[in-house]
Amino acid sequence: MLTADLADVRRKNGELFMRVLDACACAQLIELAEQYLAAARAHVGYRREELYAAWDTIGHDAKHPRRAAALRKMVDDACVFEAEGTVDPVRIRRTVFTLASKLRSARDRTSPLDRQEILACAASELGMTSDAVEHALFADLRGEHLLMAAPVSNAESIACDYELAQAQAILLRAVRVTCEVRAASPGLFRAFFARLKFHKLLFSVERMQPKGFRLIVDGPFSMFDSVSRYGVRFALLLPALCALDAWSLTADVRWGKSREPFVFRLSSDDITKHGVDDGCSIHLSDDVRALLDELRAANTHFAAEPATALLDVPGLGVCIPDLVLRDERGGPPVHVEVLGFWSRDAVFRRIELAERGLGARIVFAVCARLRVSAELLDGTSSSALYVYKGKMSARALLAHVERVALSHGIE
Repeated sequence: MLTADLADVRRKNGELFMRVLDACACAQLIELAEQYLAAARAHVGYRREELYAAWDTIGHDAKHPRRAAALRKMVDDACVFEAEGTVDPVRIRRTVFTLASKLRSARDRTSPLDRQEILACAASELGMTSDAVEHALFADLRGEHLLMAAPVSNAESIACDYELAQAQAILLRAVRVTCEVRAASPGLFRAFFARLKFHKLLFSVERMQPKGFRLIVDGPFSMFDSVSRYGVRFALLLPALCALDAWSLTADVRWGKSREPFVFRLSSDDITKHGVDDGCSIHLSDDVRALLDELRAANTHFAAEPATALLDVPGLGVCIPDLVLRDERGGPPVHVEVLGFWSRDAVFRRIELAERGLGARIVFAVCARLRVSAELLDGTSSSALYVYKGKMSARALLAHVERVALSHGIE
C-alpha cells in the first residue's frame, strides 16, 4: 500500500484533489511499470539490494518522480522476498565473532586480523565454504533477502490500480469519512458492512431512500489507537466500497507535515472497477469466527451461522448483526452482534435501537472494558447485553440467547 507522501495531489480552496492523468500520462505509467516489472523478473533469486539498485537506474530521470516512486512501491509490494532458509545467520555470526575474538587474544594487538583466515576457520567449524559463510553472515538483513517471485500482474493492471492506490494513500490521513452507498442487492450491503467490521472500523449507519445508506466512519486521527495501523484498515475499506453499484464519500483529512485540514471527495465515477473484490463474500473477524466455531461445537439446540440480515429502525439507525442462532425446536431466530472493539457510545446507540424496536430478537456481546452494565437492557425481553471479559464464552452467550428466544413478542 502506498504511503501518504506518495499521493500525487493538488490543493485548492480547502479541498484535496487527485491529479487527473491524461492519455499521455497513462502511457508513461504503463511504460514505467513495465520497466520495474522487467527488472523484477530479471532479478528473481537475487538479493533485494541488487534489485533496488536496478530500480534506481529506472526512476532517477522520470518526469514525475513521485509517480515513479509510487509505481515502484506498488511493484515492490507485489514481490515475494524471503530470507535464505538454509542457514542460521545468528549462529554464523556468533561463530565468526567468537573466533575473531580468540584470534585477537592469541596474537599481538598491533597485528591486523586476517578476514579470510577468520572466515576459513569458521567455515571449517560450521562445515561450510568461506564464501558461503561470508554470504550468510548477514542474510537476515532486509537488503539481503532473496527475491523469490516477481509480480504476476502486467504493467497495464498495475497502472490501472494506481488511481485506487492514490485514493487509499489519502484516506490514511482521514479524520472522518461520510459515505453514501447504493446497491441493487441487499447481499452487497451486508457484505460491505461485514468488511467494515472485519477491519474493526467504527461506523454508524442510517437508511436512505429508496435503496441506500448513509454512514459515518471514524478515521485514525480520532482514535487513541495507533494511527498508522488504523489508517491501513481505513484504506482497505475502499476496495469493498468499489464493489457497490454507486457510492460517494467526503473525507476530512489532515494533510502534510502541519496536518492542515482539507476535504477530499471521491465517488464511484472516479475509480475504475479493476482488481477490486466482488463484495459478495462475508468476512468475520477472528473473535467472531472463534465464537462461531465454539457455538457450532457446543451441545445445543441452536444452530449458528453468519448473519445476513440488516435490522433497521426507521429514522434512528441500522444494526448489523454478526451471527444468527436458529432454534431447531422452532421459533424466531436470535441475532448476535459483537461489540468488542466498539466505543461506549456505540453500545448506547444499540440499546436505544433495541428499546425503540428492532423487530427482531438480539443479544449484544459487549467487552467489559467499555464499562457497560448488562442491566441496561433488562427492560426489554427481546434483547440482552452479554458483558464478557477477555474472550467470549459460547456457554455464557447461549444462556442469554435462550432467555431472549423464550421472550413473548417483540417490542
